Amino acid sequence: MNKREAAISKTRRILLGTKDRKGLLSSLFIYVILFSFGYVYLLPVLRMLLGTFMTREDQIDPKIVWIPTRLVLENVRVAIDSIYYWDGLFVTVMLSVVPALLQTMSTAIAGYGFARFDFPMKRMWLVLVIVFYVVPAQLVSVPRYLLYMNYNILNKVWSMYLPAVFGQGLKSGIFILIFYQFFHSYPKSFDEAAEIDGAGRLRIFGRIALPMSGPAMVISVIFSVVWYWNDTNQNSMFMAHASNTTFLGVPINSMRTLPVRLQDFNIMLEEMFALGGETNVPVTDGYLLAGTLLVVLPMIILYLVLQRQFIESVERSGITGE
Repeated sequence: MNKREAAISKTRRILLGTKDRKGLLSSLFIYVILFSFGYVYLLPVLRMLLGTFMTREDQIDPKIVWIPTRLVLENVRVAIDSIYYWDGLFVTVMLSVVPALLQTMSTAIAGYGFARFDFPMKRMWLVLVIVFYVVPAQLVSVPRYLLYMNYNILNKVWSMYLPAVFGQGLKSGIFILIFYQFFHSYPKSFDEAAEIDGAGRLRIFGRIALPMSGPAMVISVIFSVVWYWNDTNQNSMFMAHASNTTFLGVPINSMRTLPVRLQDFNIMLEEMFALGGETNVPVTDGYLLAGTLLVVLPMIILYLVLQRQFIESVERSGITGE
């Protein structure tokens, strides 16, 4: 092989790669794809962050797009006051975290029952679980509304808690299937050894099955919190007229969650300015962007705190066993 052929072969290996190493072109192609997707997802986030701290003058100045003349906290302060942020944050936590925990426990029990017990028409009930997950929640909203009205739990937290307790919360079906798959995958010899030692089914579930289902529980809790947090349909329908009340001894202006309040942001902002004696105040995008940032900020913090556990849980939830 002459020098020219050696150079061509070396260049080909660098550009196209070998069996053991990726080439420059394939790596470049992957990075371009990743950068493109990252740009699509990060551009609105960057726009929200910059718009939140821009002055009103910068918002309406067509010459200023990305770099503001100065950074201010006025938009954040106005957004906090207009949507009663701390009041809404407490309500949102109580109406998302608590149902998420209740839903996790109820779906874990249901998944364990499907995985470890044989009962009549078991396959049919599993199919119904899948069907319940596929059916849109809006399709059963009216029947639920009438049911809650008959039981006199409309505009009360029980309209959010009771479905989660009985495994009928937001997308409970997918969590039942996740727990079913997890409990079905770990060896039955663990349960049999506990039965020989005299443990009952409840004790086996609480002392063996539940601690082993940590990855499935992390996935269930995180997704349940996010879905309950972002849900506006149930809160708007079942808690629409719950206002000027107390919850756990805390006086509450309204039982509407932060995402629901964000939907009415312009109306609440104008009401706040009117109460302060200000009229004809121009509503810029900065106020709305600040309100949006405040609403999504707790979920970002939750993900950053639980990022490692979430990734490990996703990897381990597909474990197979005996």
